[in-house]
Amino acid sequence: MKRILLLIILLGIFLGASADPVPTFQKEGHVFDNLKDEYKLVSYFLSPNQKKYYKKLDKEYKWEYISAFWEAQNPNPATESNEFLLEVIARIEYCNNHYSHFNKGWKTDIGRVYIKHGRPFEILKMNTGTSTKFAQKEFQIWKYRVTSYKTYIFIDLHQSRDYRLIYSDGDEAEGSWADWLNYLGSDFDERLLQ
Repeated sequence: MKRILLLIILLGIFLGASADPVPTFQKEGHVFDNLKDEYKLVSYFLSPNQKKYYKKLDKEYKWEYISAFWEAQNPNPATESNEFLLEVIARIEYCNNHYSHFNKGWKTDIGRVYIKHGRPFEILKMNTGTSTKFAQKEFQIWKYRVTSYKTYIFIDLHQSRDYRLIYSDGDEAEGSWADWLNYLGSDFDERLLQ
């Protein structure tokens, strides 16, 4: 599997693909060579206590902590590849291809949720109603219903395809804006969240 991934990357470089580095599993046990990016990615999966612990570490130990985190997520340590990490890399690539605008797709709100949970069970794409105090905006409702019960609303506030998370239900790591409903309008049907 690693050889196939490496061949794809080399083929992309040969054919003149984007100059941006493609995330790949490094021998040292991380995805990116940049500690800031690596921590941002890993932080999507960490609890608040794990984040506090990480921030107290020296730089050398931060890399070790991240490597240990990825290894701990490996569903089958007996194999050469870490299937969890390979899935995360595939999700990063998907996000960068579909959700990049001002930032890399994996760094956006919508990318973060996609990387953590994968493809939603259902996506509703809609426009805000006429009873909102803001100009009409596109928004998406993402529903996860198979292994968990989570719902998210992302809105394109600046009509730039950079969707911001304004509502979350069932995910303690994500919050909702206090006035999220004002962005959708008083005619928003909350039954859509079920």
